[in-house]
Amino acid sequence: MEAPYIVIIATGSEITAGRSLDTNSGWMANQLFELGWKVKKFIGLPDDPDLILSELNTLKQLAETRPVLALMTGGLGPTEDDYTLETVLKLNGKKSYSVEKAKIRLQRIYESRGKQYSDILPTVLRQTHVPEDCKTLDNAVGIAVGFVEPIGVNSYLVCMPGVPSEMKEMFTRRLVPELKRIYPRENLVQKTKWLWNIGESLYQKDFVEANREELFHNVEWGVTANRGYIKCIFQSTESQQLDKIIQRLEKEYPKIISDDVFVYDHEILLAEKLTIAVGESCTGGLLGKKLTDSPGSSSYFVGGFLTYSNEMKVSLLGVPNDVLEKFGAVSRETAEAMAKGIFEKTKADYCISITGIAGPEGGSEFKPVGTVWIGLKTPDGNIQTHSYIFPGNREGIRENASNTALFLLYQSLKQRNL
Repeated sequence: MEAPYIVIIATGSEITAGRSLDTNSGWMANQLFELGWKVKKFIGLPDDPDLILSELNTLKQLAETRPVLALMTGGLGPTEDDYTLETVLKLNGKKSYSVEKAKIRLQRIYESRGKQYSDILPTVLRQTHVPEDCKTLDNAVGIAVGFVEPIGVNSYLVCMPGVPSEMKEMFTRRLVPELKRIYPRENLVQKTKWLWNIGESLYQKDFVEANREELFHNVEWGVTANRGYIKCIFQSTESQQLDKIIQRLEKEYPKIISDDVFVYDHEILLAEKLTIAVGESCTGGLLGKKLTDSPGSSSYFVGGFLTYSNEMKVSLLGVPNDVLEKFGAVSRETAEAMAKGIFEKTKADYCISITGIAGPEGGSEFKPVGTVWIGLKTPDGNIQTHSYIFPGNREGIRENASNTALFLLYQSLKQRNL
């Protein structure tokens, strides 16, 4: 079977009117690319059932000549302008039925609010309905049930909620296994590396363009910018060619290259039975959250200290008052003292401290907004300190700082295994 012609459709008048950004389509396209499938087209549609039906009919006609996969988000909610189910029923001349599992979940939610099943409005109950004879996609985050509706031979229309958290969980856990079962992935080999604190455009100019003729023959590449790092993705049917690219990448960026730090840190901490504790100021607990996002993290994460104020840095972590008075809360000396204090309290193998200025206020000529110091106490007792000036707004600076702390941990764990 040939690879599917993939189209992503985002529905919602708030999107076509510019009141809301469609982040779902880009996220799905990136996920599909990493899985070995390429998206051919994005479509944005208002909450107009006639327009939606017209586009779906066009895709259904295309499915008569080749496999088509259409991924549509939005329009599965309880309001009057949610037309997805109605439109799909018209498309294939079907009736709908209520998914019992979703109906029970909805009933329990109402009961928890002191209401009865009879109190559920028909429009709310509609979220549990799907077309007959379709493949359902359970919603573990919300109520609206997703579904996979056939529109031709090896061709499908996938309908998912527009709420990003619901869509992402449904896509990852429910849909991807189905797609892997149905469609080939072009026999592509994929390699991925992360580069830290480098711009997407600079990487493209200095690496991709500079090595295009030598290394990128028959190679698809992509780059995704994140807070603190860019994810560099390479795909080809020639595995040896990808190996050459990765070797060149590691040679040119030896100090800022990594694998997926979230996965690597978790796996090595578990495998080597190492422990870790954190002390956070400007990140407000974000580093602790990231370390505990993975199941099993209780085996290595001892705990953390949220020392936002100087008083808490002194009372909880024993940072000397004279250090704060002489060097300030955002300094090498304070980051080092925080890391030392974390170890004295927890005896963890790794101790990470973060102190900085997330803004939008609080910066100065010598310590502008975005200045962050990160301390890392390693199992040998040494304490490293690293200084950064992260760009972006408050959210971006906090994400950058916590992600970079995980990269520093990655580097230390990697060095242990060399």
